[in-house]
Amino acid sequence: MDLIASYRNSGFEAVADGAISFFDRRIDLHRKGIAFSSNPNSIEDQPAKVSTDISLVGIDRSDPEAFALSNVIIKGVTAALNKYLQDRPLIKECVPEKSLFVIPIFNIQRYEPGEGFKRWHCDWTFNEEEDATEPLKRVLAWILYCNDIDSAGTEFYWQKHHESADRGKLIIFPASPSHIHRGRVSYKNTKTIVTGWINAGTKESYISHLASS
Repeated sequence: MDLIASYRNSGFEAVADGAISFFDRRIDLHRKGIAFSSNPNSIEDQPAKVSTDISLVGIDRSDPEAFALSNVIIKGVTAALNKYLQDRPLIKECVPEKSLFVIPIFNIQRYEPGEGFKRWHCDWTFNEEEDATEPLKRVLAWILYCNDIDSAGTEFYWQKHHESADRGKLIIFPASPSHIHRGRVSYKNTKTIVTGWINAGTKESYISHLASS
């Protein structure tokens, strides 16, 4: 069975619209996008990723609007994850604690025309700067496309597969090098996505570890 799964419904479309509205309104939260897996000593002229991001933390109640949006997104991705694992039960059986959960720290990313995550990459890393998301425990990654762009989406290297950018479509796929991917760049349109990770373990143990660190 294909390990790249897509889910689309009216609920995800509403979430996508809400994410774009939030991004447009909350300029105070904008920051330059960072690709932690990039090599800072690279001699390449172009950065791996060029974007403007908003980081959302679904366990931080200090910003009620951001907290509310975060939890709506997490609930939606969790529902899709449950379906993904129902169709692929062996994944859950083989991970530690026989459990997976959606990491409550993730990003809304805006790519202006010509921008993108242009370098081939995967979502598994051991970068210490990303300890808050426990990257060594990443099993899956997810992307919610927030607007329709014919010339954008995500390319998967080994699978020779292009996932189109369709408003309200959520995809889930392995975070490992088996699914190296990159963003397909649009030179005419602006692309907005929400993206994050799914880790082995439980949300409760993750939050407990985060609180003690």
